[in-house]
Amino acid sequence: KDLDDLWTLVLSYFEKRAILSEETLEYLDADPYVLFGIDDPLTQQALVKLEKFPALMCETVPSLEDWAYYLRIDPKDGSMLWLVRAMMETELPKPWTCYKGIGSIVCYLRSDTGQVTWKHPFYDYFRQLRDFCRQASSQEVMQVRCNRLLWSYEATRIEAEHDHDPLISPSYVARMADIFGFDVKTQGCVVRNCKAQLKAFAKAYRSKQDIDVALIDACHEMLQRDMAKYSEMVTHWSSEVKDDVKFDLNKLAAGEMFCVNCKIVALSFCLECKDYLCLKCYAELHGKGSRKDHAPFCLVPCALCVQLPAKIHCTFTDKSLCHKCYALSHIKMLPLDGKENQPRRINYVEQYNRYAEFAKARVKKIAVQPEDIPALDDAAYESVLSTDWHPFYDARGVKYYHNFATGERMRQSPRRVPAMEDAGAEEKEVTMDVTKIVETTNELLENEYREAKPLEVHLPSKSGAGGLERGAVPLSGFDALKSDVPAAVRAAEDPEHRLLRPPHRTHLPNELPEDEQ
Repeated sequence: KDLDDLWTLVLSYFEKRAILSEETLEYLDADPYVLFGIDDPLTQQALVKLEKFPALMCETVPSLEDWAYYLRIDPKDGSMLWLVRAMMETELPKPWTCYKGIGSIVCYLRSDTGQVTWKHPFYDYFRQLRDFCRQASSQEVMQVRCNRLLWSYEATRIEAEHDHDPLISPSYVARMADIFGFDVKTQGCVVRNCKAQLKAFAKAYRSKQDIDVALIDACHEMLQRDMAKYSEMVTHWSSEVKDDVKFDLNKLAAGEMFCVNCKIVALSFCLECKDYLCLKCYAELHGKGSRKDHAPFCLVPCALCVQLPAKIHCTFTDKSLCHKCYALSHIKMLPLDGKENQPRRINYVEQYNRYAEFAKARVKKIAVQPEDIPALDDAAYESVLSTDWHPFYDARGVKYYHNFATGERMRQSPRRVPAMEDAGAEEKEVTMDVTKIVETTNELLENEYREAKPLEVHLPSKSGAGGLERGAVPLSGFDALKSDVPAAVRAAEDPEHRLLRPPHRTHLPNELPEDEQ
């Protein structure tokens, strides 16, 4: 609608609501162009000028949206917001200052000449950069941004030679990651390669004053590869490792599961590796190292073929056999009275339930109950995947650690954890549930299957680094309760200790013992 019609509707609304007095309504009943000063020559001149030349307008302090409208950039366009931030953070040259004039328009004043303008001193530069980025490819835009990053570092380094941070600093690394589309606050895995590539970019920039597109592409691929590896590791630790141990006992007992190593029928399942293995492969893979401590669930192999799991137990020969070997070979070798004895079916499900209930009863007798043992929470896995703290060096060469997520800095390494246990704490012995389960399984196998070889679990020694004993932590050095035996106690224990004197100095010619004078 026309401005006159719109203003007429507004006045009629005021008149119906009786919001304004008659005198006020008579004053407002005029041409809106004249009433609001739109037809003023200065206002018309300013409107014409705004159509040709953009101006920065704000209420108090220019915001990101105000700068975006000034550059004719959509504030919702995330690919161009870096240019808006760059112009917003750019300082004015020394002769120039700014102030807010009439109509909330930011004016720029040159103090040496008295020139006043609405145009930012660097507006033409950012306008050309805006037009270039709209037509260029993503690799060319990243190349321009990396060149600007190193150019800004060199410019500020010359101005502040002693008080300037090194190139490998948290601020430049964060800007470097932002150029390639990564956020170091949530994607800290790219920080290490960002620092390495920043050094390579600085070397190329100082030699050629430009960074090749090939280096940009290589850096982008490397960071994407690092992010993919990190995502895969997070998925593994958060889903596969934290899941409860699940395996199909029915298929394993039926001989339908195969070894992941040699592809033959599996007779065991590692509760920690979560792999189906045959007995030979299990012995080879779990014969040394930390895998010796893994807990298996093993089936009884057939006494004849030693490949399939035993399904029936011959009560005459006391042997465990599979269905095929018992029907085709074993029953033919039995005498007549032996053939009359019915074999007993091996129920692995019932066996598993029996030793599980028996193991629960044994666990209750342990000094440390299962509910007293702290369970692993999400922090245990986040500590493995933690990429928040990163090392840097300041201008003096002193190492410090920076946290991009919180913005904190510290000199001490965050991985160094002090001794939290009391020196006089009582020693406690924690026994693994795996030992109780395996002992119970061996007892059941010994009672039911005399010839079956019992399971063996090699636990680490208590004195080793991976021992099961947790108690008092020995304190030494400055943390020790006593540094040394007091001198009075030592003198009382050893009387000759009090007669000791420091050796006589012989390095001066005038100081000689009496017997040598």
